[in-house]
Amino acid sequence: MRHVVLFFAVILMAAGLGGCIRVSTRIAVKKDGSGTVTERVLMNAPLLKTMASSSKEGKNGSPGSMPERKSLEKNAAAMGEGVGLKGVRAFSEDGFEGYEAVYMFRDISKVRVSGRPDEKGTADSLRAAGAAATEGDRISFRFIKGMPSRLVIMLPEERTLIDPVKKKDAPAQQPSPEQEKLSLAIIREMFKGTRMTLDIEVEGTVLSTDASCRDAVGRIVLADVDFNRLLDAGNDKAMLMLTGSGSTSGSGKELINRVPGIAGETKKQVSVVFQ
Repeated sequence: MRHVVLFFAVILMAAGLGGCIRVSTRIAVKKDGSGTVTERVLMNAPLLKTMASSSKEGKNGSPGSMPERKSLEKNAAAMGEGVGLKGVRAFSEDGFEGYEAVYMFRDISKVRVSGRPDEKGTADSLRAAGAAATEGDRISFRFIKGMPSRLVIMLPEERTLIDPVKKKDAPAQQPSPEQEKLSLAIIREMFKGTRMTLDIEVEGTVLSTDASCRDAVGRIVLADVDFNRLLDAGNDKAMLMLTGSGSTSGSGKELINRVPGIAGETKKQVSVVFQ
């Protein structure tokens, strides 16, 4: 698993919360090595309102969809030297509500990003569901300024952004076909609209890269799990494996870039040359 270098434990959060969640992290790097990290954490509106009503924020009359600024400033400090919170705003799309936080950095070489929501949830119970990322979980960078400039993305070892959920209490017996059929029905309803993404955007023109996956506009895709595409593809085995609900065990490496709806990077290190 050393070279399976993307994690997405956020899937476990969605399963544990019993509802749809969208989490995206976009790292934009300018030619001088400065840039921004934009994070969006969204939940389906009915679930968000239910969580808010039972949270401390909800009891105080707040919708519970916006994190405290101090929490986001703490996240900025954890990202590295010179990282600061630029701003936060409420954000909604397609029936999902939450927030968008934008962080600024002066030197990408000093930035450490996990892609994990950590303390950035939209309500108390969502924050509690995210395990804090350790230094070993974080993505780091090396930047060589020039004409052209070169960005090296160093992904964490021994972890995977797209790994199947591991149940804490494994059943004594493997699920029967009938149980798996029921699980699939629940998954289809629970994860409809769920998506988690982590990508890199560089300013200017990409001259060369050894990245395994890029999107339509040229961003480097480190991880993208789109359950709507998974559901449309009808890949029952992948859905059961990814959510830890089936009898077949496996690793995220078996799914990345091989199953519609699951894309990302499997190398330990990725290089991008741009100007």
